[in-house]
Amino acid sequence: MKPLSALQGAAVLYYIIALIMLKLTHITFRYGNADFPALDNLNMEINQGESVAVMGANGSGKTTFVRIVAGLLEPLRGQLQLGGREGGEPVIGMLFQNPDNQIVAVTVEKEIAFTLENLGVDPIEMHKRVDDQLKRFRIEKLRNRLTSELSGGEKQRVALASVMVTEPDILLLDEPDSFLDQKGKASLQEELQHLRKQHPEMIQIHITQYPQVAQAYDRMLVFHQGALVADEKPDRIFENEDFCRKCGLLVEPQSMIETKEILQFGNIERNTITKVDSLKAKRISFSFVNDQDLIKHLSLDLHSGEVVSVIGESGCGKSTLSLLLCGLIDPQLGERNYYDNNSVIIEPKSVAGRVVTVLQQPERQFFLSTVAEELRFGPSNIGVDLDDSSIANLLDLVGLSYTQFASRDPLSLSGGEKRRLAFATLLATDPDIIIFDEPTCGLDPSGVGLFVELVKRLKVLEKGIMIITHDGDIVETLSDSVLVMGIDRSSAQIMTEMLNQYSLSNEILSSVSWSRNFLQ
Repeated sequence: MKPLSALQGAAVLYYIIALIMLKLTHITFRYGNADFPALDNLNMEINQGESVAVMGANGSGKTTFVRIVAGLLEPLRGQLQLGGREGGEPVIGMLFQNPDNQIVAVTVEKEIAFTLENLGVDPIEMHKRVDDQLKRFRIEKLRNRLTSELSGGEKQRVALASVMVTEPDILLLDEPDSFLDQKGKASLQEELQHLRKQHPEMIQIHITQYPQVAQAYDRMLVFHQGALVADEKPDRIFENEDFCRKCGLLVEPQSMIETKEILQFGNIERNTITKVDSLKAKRISFSFVNDQDLIKHLSLDLHSGEVVSVIGESGCGKSTLSLLLCGLIDPQLGERNYYDNNSVIIEPKSVAGRVVTVLQQPERQFFLSTVAEELRFGPSNIGVDLDDSSIANLLDLVGLSYTQFASRDPLSLSGGEKRRLAFATLLATDPDIIIFDEPTCGLDPSGVGLFVELVKRLKVLEKGIMIITHDGDIVETLSDSVLVMGIDRSSAQIMTEMLNQYSLSNEILSSVSWSRNFLQ
């Protein structure tokens, strides 16, 4: 075989570089003074045109990996090599786990146009591309909406549209379907498959917590404790149940400390505080400024020992309902009352710490410098001094280690770890009525199993629980009744949609009530 000439060798080298669009060599990264590296000696190559799913437990290094690829973090050691079209720098688009972290403009239209403006795109071309993205992601009606008024699912779709308007060479997706309803999830999967066909040269890296999503990809990466522990076809990985269990990829009940022991605080007598036995809303209505009624004439009862799930399309008012019920905002019409076990109304100012909610994006409720301080804050406002032992028990309850997390900055945690911490801060006041807003978003499969077990134990303790969710399995497993919001169609249409989207049993469907036309 004749040796290659210098020119031929250069051509082969260029071809190899063009194909290997992404290469990480001995990448190591550590957050601050953390005891363990977030990524430890990571090596991998992803070729042009490859689509890759990424899975792993909360805190395993997945988000750190994509942030290094995006250039948002600088590795402590190692080398990142990127190759773009015609050997130039690639265009990288990233959809964050929390869309609030990347939305910068006041309105939806301006948000999608923002990057194009910075690239100096011709105004006529810019308007066309913005219009295309609004249609592509079915968000035309949101064009002039304020981004601050969007629901979590709406923000996720707007953020994805603002990323895809640049036609990136490398698309990084950090759990992009976390806040989407069932229609949104299906639409996103169709869109991602369409993108792979339309742009076969594009690299797509998709972090997910859903095995069914990962199985749509030919290649899957698994992270565990900062290391890449598997790089294989998804079916091959899921065949090894022991491996999946070790890496937190399987849903299974967690071994937890007895809840009754955790929810006791020193020498504070629980019976000295009036227990909220039920919460009742009667024909309440609420709307934001210059908007149609988001919630109209809605009535519901929530009692001790009962689990009510709330479902509905993104933007129908589910999160607003949670704020109304826990007293963070007041209804503009109708009544919202809290009752003791003798059906006597309790003054709203007396239910502090008794009726609580976990926000859809838990970092919005963190403001102290350590995890331990966050856990102490709520109880301190009702005269309870939480000791280290109680803090350790609360962290154990949500699957976090006291030694590893008590002194951490809450905002340095992964998305799933933040959500677990939010559960613990909520439980720290031993509340009577608990509202979970999208509680499984960002949780790994073992975390979902932990949440299911947690709700079952709280129900045994006679807590009233409301779960706002898009997860049909959570609705089916935990609900005593279901509230469907934002529906202006016939009951027959609704039943068909619910069967298609949530796969609910007839027993659960028989417990359904509706918000809009049906309760006016």
